[in-house]
Amino acid sequence: MAVPRENQVKLTVSVPPSLHVLLRSWALCEGRELTSVVLQCVELSVRQLKSNGSIPAGAIRNYEMACEERLTAGGALS
Repeated sequence: MAVPRENQVKLTVSVPPSLHVLLRSWALCEGRELTSVVLQCVELSVRQLKSNGSIPAGAIRNYEMACEERLTAGGALS
């Protein structure tokens, strides 16, 4: 059985106007929602920061424990 999908958390961010223009233009060019483009940017950036060691080890441990708990909970549903 598949692991249940997590509820998403809504975040609000402020960006400079020029970055907003770039993100909005990107979304328009690809026929996507702005939020989809921003989420892609965040996911790719966090993945890169994680791989190059820029994220504190404690944060990575907390993330890994949360993932493990989610997988365990998903396994209990099977």
